[in-house]
Parts: sequence; structure tokens; C-alpha cells
Amino acid sequence: MSYHHILIPVDGSSTSQVAIQHAAKLAKAFGSKVTAICVLTVDPFVAVEFINSDEFSKEYLNKVKEEIEQILVDTKNLFAKEGVAIETRIIEGQTIHKEIVDTATTLNADLIIIGSHGRKGFKKFVLGSVTQALLGETHVPVLVIKE
Repeated sequence: MSYHHILIPVDGSSTSQVAIQHAAKLAKAFGSKVTAICVLTVDPFVAVEFINSDEFSKEYLNKVKEEIEQILVDTKNLFAKEGVAIETRIIEGQTIHKEIVDTATTLNADLIIIGSHGRKGFKKFVLGSVTQALLGETHVPVLVIKE
């Protein structure tokens, strides 16, 4: 089995960094194309309830995009250390796991590598799990890396 296109969602966390290391090694071994994405969740209610001006809204989104761009630059640098070139994208949407599934489909990715905090019990119930939701909705194989 060989993987031609690996999708790796990143968020700048230490768990994501561990997943990046695994993805770089697999990509190098298989000669896979890699796309790293970071999902910018756009909550339509934030603008209504908490942001009273367009200027504040634009400033907030620009700041978040700058932080995401830095995460993607850092990700690209980590892959470069392993000798693997990658593409990066910022994906905007409302539900992280759905954006990952849609991106995997659009890019024709044949493997998703994602880090997981491995929360259990009540914490998982309260905090939710992007990885768990992703597993339930995608037909693409998923390699879950726990920290």
C-alpha cells in the first residue's frame, strides 16, 4: 500500500507537532504529496453578539489569519527539516471536521493524519472531539496520532 496524497490538519498544538513528525516520515517513505491545512472556524453568531463593528471584526479575523499563517509556516519548516515539501492552505468554515472531510475529498487525499489529545469520558463529552467526528464522516483512511 502506498499513499499518494496525505492531508494533515494542524492547529499549532504539541499534539499536532507529533502528528507532523509522523506525517513527514510517511511522506518521505512513500514519496507522497502532502497538504497541511488549518481550519479557521467562522461562527456567524460571534459577529452578531460580540463584535459590534466591522472594523473590530476585520481586525479580529486578520489577527487570527496571521496566527494561522504562522502555524502553517512552522509546519512547512518542520517538513522541510525532513526533506519533504508541502502545500499549505487556510480553510474557512463553521465545523472543523466537515471542512477536513470536504478538503480531503476535494484534494483526492488518500490518507488523513491527525493528532488527538486522547480525551476520555466527561472531558470528551464536554469538549467534543474533532477526530472522533472526523472518523464518523470520512471514507478516507485516518491515522490518529496520540501525544
